[in-house]
Amino acid sequence: MAERTESRNRGASRDLHSRCAEQIGISNEQESTNLWILRSGPACVVASAVMEPDTESSRPARDVPATDRTSQLFQAFLLVAVCGLTVLVILLLRQNRDLRTQIEFKKRVEQTSAAPSLAIGETVDALELIGPDKKVTRTTFGEHEPATIVFFVAEHCGYCEKAIPLWTAALRDSHETLASAKGPGVRVVGIVADALDDASLKQIASEIPTFRVQDGHKTWLIRVNATPSAVLLSPTGKVENFWIGETNSAQVEELRTAILTAAAR
Repeated sequence: MAERTESRNRGASRDLHSRCAEQIGISNEQESTNLWILRSGPACVVASAVMEPDTESSRPARDVPATDRTSQLFQAFLLVAVCGLTVLVILLLRQNRDLRTQIEFKKRVEQTSAAPSLAIGETVDALELIGPDKKVTRTTFGEHEPATIVFFVAEHCGYCEKAIPLWTAALRDSHETLASAKGPGVRVVGIVADALDDASLKQIASEIPTFRVQDGHKTWLIRVNATPSAVLLSPTGKVENFWIGETNSAQVEELRTAILTAAAR
């Protein structure tokens, strides 16, 4: 009797199994390999276990949604725009600094034009020179001090660009004489007229130590009323000679002779 009951239960279970499979549309082959059917009372609970390798190669490539591509393009555009704006701001800042320098220099030129010109034989005061390293050097004058040749230039000066190579050539020609001079020799000083701060101070040439003068319009430099200019001072600070304006070969030869004469004292 118990065996018959168990046999009927197994048969009913198989019938229920088949009906559940039919309800979810699974064939007998899939049912035997890929499906477990759990029975809990009259209901059927189906769990699928498809045995397929889960590897990246077996998965189909996903297409990037159009919205993601649009977002990436927009981010790239923003990055390029930010870089472009940064470069533009830097250029504008530099242009603003140059414009401010030119305006300040024009004011100095106007003040210089109203001042009396430098005269040979007059004695000038010492200058406080500020170098690129912000170190302050004072041009002291005295009997045992060297003579001083001052080269005066401006950054925005076409004639200065032509004069500087001529000056450096004259200094190179005088180098051996200056090096062998028994006396104090000649001190070379380059001053950039429109250098308002350390950032705008640019080296004139390797042979010419370059400085700026704080409030130069309050010193005798205001009476050097043009650039390029070269002023030769005696050891005591007396103006021995000066060359103002556009430089030619005759002036350079005169300058070289004056430097050699000063070094030979």
